[in-house]
Amino acid sequence: MAATSANCFNALAADTRWHAFTREEKRTVAAFVRRWGIQRGQRVLEPGCGAGRLTAVLARQTGRAGRVVAFDASREFIRVAEQRGLPAQVSLHRARVQAFPLPPAEFDHIVCFNVFPHLLPQAAVTRRLVAALKPGGFFWIAHTCSRKFVNAVHRGGPPSIRAHLLPAPGSLARLLRAAGLDGIEIEDAAGHFSARAIRPAPPSA
Repeated sequence: MAATSANCFNALAADTRWHAFTREEKRTVAAFVRRWGIQRGQRVLEPGCGAGRLTAVLARQTGRAGRVVAFDASREFIRVAEQRGLPAQVSLHRARVQAFPLPPAEFDHIVCFNVFPHLLPQAAVTRRLVAALKPGGFFWIAHTCSRKFVNAVHRGGPPSIRAHLLPAPGSLARLLRAAGLDGIEIEDAAGHFSARAIRPAPPSA
């Protein structure tokens, strides 16, 4: 199934609509970026980076003193991302999330942008990603459309992604909490979906 999904995304990479944000998407992404509060010098992990359109935005936020680690299972999407001429603080990798080497407690933010439904199995993958967050680090899930729209598109798509669904807010909150996250906030609006969670700092001795 994973190879079939990767082939599906390799085919999608040829569609230039996935290479740049529309005007409306730019407004939604700008609002996300303000909420994320990524600072100069911070480290950001972007699983499922696709064509790198958000990667470029994240790199501007971290500045040269920061770092953005982005990866995707699709060789064709990574090829497109590599052609962007991203700055030196960005490292791009072709890898599946289950196999990508993740250093423990390394990142200030993990940003799952338009990708969380594809990170299967979601509970196990989330736990793996959370282990790479620093204590006090932020875990973000963001989509430029509503949960209802995301799931309708996937259910009507190729067989390899029909079960790739964004959980209902209550189920997602339980999944995030079970992965060791706290401070969970979820917003499912007509034009976007957003979730925030924090890896709590260990209690002081």
